[in-house]
Formats: sequence, C-alpha cells, structure tokens
Amino acid sequence: MFRRIFITLAVVCCMVVAFTSPSEGHAAITYTYYKVQKGDSLYLIAKKYKTTVAKLKAINHKRNDMVIVGEKLKVPQVQAVKSATKKSVTAEERKLMAQLVHAETGYSEPFAGKVEVALVILNRVKHPSFPKTIKGVIYQKTKSGYAFVPVKTGKLTKIQPTKQDCAAVDRAVVLHPNDKRGSLYFYNPKITKNKWILSRPVTIRIGNHVFAK
Repeated sequence: MFRRIFITLAVVCCMVVAFTSPSEGHAAITYTYYKVQKGDSLYLIAKKYKTTVAKLKAINHKRNDMVIVGEKLKVPQVQAVKSATKKSVTAEERKLMAQLVHAETGYSEPFAGKVEVALVILNRVKHPSFPKTIKGVIYQKTKSGYAFVPVKTGKLTKIQPTKQDCAAVDRAVVLHPNDKRGSLYFYNPKITKNKWILSRPVTIRIGNHVFAK
C-alpha cells in the first residue's frame, strides 16, 4: 500500500518538473544583460529598466547594492523603451515630448489623454506626410506658423513637465508599435472651428480632446 503511494508521488513530482522547466526557459528570454557604467547604481539601473532594486538583486543573486564598472547584470528586456523607428528615444526627445504633452493637456486632462497626445507625435514620425524625427514633428512649420500652438507662442521650452507627463510619454512609446488607432491630430471641439480638422475620421474621444486621423 505505502509502496504504491510512494510510486504515485514520485510520478507526480516528475510531471511537475517536466511541465515547469519549459516555462522557466520561456521566462529567461524576457531578460537581457546590461554592462555597468561609471556612475551607475542599482537604483539608477532599476529606474532605467522600469523595475526595482529588490528584483535586480534577486535575479542577479546579489546580497548587497554594490555594483562594479564592467559588471554584467541581468535586466528585464521587455521594459526597454523603444520607438517606432526602432531607435531608443533620447532623454532630449523624451523631455520635449513631455513638454508638449503638458502644454496641450495641462493638469485637467486624464492620463489616457496625455498618452494619446504622445502617440500622435510618434504616429506622425512614422507617417510619410510628416517629418521623420520627434523634434522635426514638434517643430514642424506650417502656413500659420507651427503645427502646435505652444511652439508657435514660444512657451514650449519654458514648460516643466510633471512625472505624469513623462510617464505618459514612456507609456506611449511602449504602446506605439501595436497602436491600431493611428491618431494624427487632436483638437478641442468647443474651440476648434476649422472645417478640415472637424471632417477628419475620429479615432477616440478622451477628456476635452477629440483625436482623429
């Protein structure tokens, strides 16, 4: 009787190992390696890859927060921020996008609205009718001056974006490769009288803004 139970448990344990091993192998492909640079710390590396110091220590089997220049650390690959052009969004571009997001949405629009404004910028970079860079899109000149009012008024570079604005930009960059709406324009229907923009196909309405393409 006991021998039969023991054999059954042994078989179950083998099955568990057989089924869990592939999943562990699958999880491993979501990580890459980062080479520690001068001035780095676990905190800064964790912030860059949208993770925590505790998680970095765990996956790298570290007992303390010390890092050594040249050391290779395992980091979450899926959190690396990439743009539609498959190039990393630079710190300058990120700040510029966040400034425009804040200028256009302020403190009144919801987070989803901020993300969609950032997506408009990224969608324009990808679209053949607009400049091919983030800076080029934001500073694009038109017959009336510039494509975005905050640039036209000269207030854009004076704006200090909030953490929420920066987070919205980061979220948009992650979402952009799979964005199905393809918003290229946005406007406030209570203010805009332009017949052309009002005739564009609406993609989504968020807060006080209507997004279109």
